[in-house]
Amino acid sequence: MTDHALDGSNSYIFEAADNQVQRTPYGHIRHALLYKTFFWYWVRRSLVTRYRQTSLGWLWALLQPLLSSLIYVIIFTVIIPVPTGNVPYPLFIITDLVFWSYFSRVVLIGAGSITNNIDLLTRIQFPREFLPLAVWVESLVDLLLGLCIVAAAFLLYQYPLTAFAPLVLVAFVVETMLALGLAFLLASMSVIVRDLMQVVPLLMQLLVYLSPVIYPLTSVPKGLQSVLAFNPLSAVFATYQETLFYGQFTVGGSLLLGAVISAVILVGGYLTFKRVEWQFADLR
Repeated sequence: MTDHALDGSNSYIFEAADNQVQRTPYGHIRHALLYKTFFWYWVRRSLVTRYRQTSLGWLWALLQPLLSSLIYVIIFTVIIPVPTGNVPYPLFIITDLVFWSYFSRVVLIGAGSITNNIDLLTRIQFPREFLPLAVWVESLVDLLLGLCIVAAAFLLYQYPLTAFAPLVLVAFVVETMLALGLAFLLASMSVIVRDLMQVVPLLMQLLVYLSPVIYPLTSVPKGLQSVLAFNPLSAVFATYQETLFYGQFTVGGSLLLGAVISAVILVGGYLTFKRVEWQFADLR
């Protein structure tokens, strides 16, 4: 089948056979680039629709991390105090939750992006990876809004950034690779295991406690820290905490291991997604 660029005003009848074409990973990327106009149209449409469906619109992107932070502040400063050194716990938890909300949304919404768009999949021809990728771009918009809260919190507590702060970008890249890889993998598996989307939210709730999101990694016993090293999010959030709050960077080895694991999950998740995408037309 000849590839066609798709814009917002045109549509093509979906043909399942096109999804069974064998391409190399590079070939998949080249094919997807032909539809880049449709991708940005879909992202823009999703953002507008999402914010118009709520009375507060984009303010929810600010309120969600704030409300979640308030709950954790009450629990972990009043009921079960968590030691964070000289860092105010509200500043600590707001920062971590903004980055966690980004990761969580990419995985949760991305995992359901195929099953939630069945009608689109059966009517229009476009690269199916656009659906998880669109969720990622939408989540980046939320993250940028959330970072405004983080900046305001740093100003409120008059907490200066450390010289290691630029390393946050390295941790963010690792976090993004892991989130996208899991989104691709779970989105493809949800086609085969229909009950998977009932389990994923529970696993995400568990993961937030198995990663140093609501507590610093230094509060974990040394023996368990070596176990947590195989969780890429442990190194990611430890990097956020060390570079933004404590002016140090001692988790370079763990972050490198996390980067390797995340890269493997990203490539494996994407290739799995492309391998089974021809089955998406049978979702009905």
